[in-house]
Amino acid sequence: METNITEITEDGLKITLMDGSTWQPSNVGDCTKTVIWYPPQRIKIEKKNGEYTMTNLNAYADNKIKVSRIN
Repeated sequence: METNITEITEDGLKITLMDGSTWQPSNVGDCTKTVIWYPPQRIKIEKKNGEYTMTNLNAYADNKIKVSRIN
């Protein structure tokens, strides 16, 4: 699924997407990546083996992280 960020907290620990879903990095260390993300960047969510990954499609560097859905 591809969508856009609508809101992200300053600490990068809560990411809200255009479809209304809210996510958080599974690894707190990944907030060093998400803290520089911003609306309306494009995001891709993938599920594999029961785990979700989120990729920022507008970033130049490797910005793929494991995430958990909050709602």
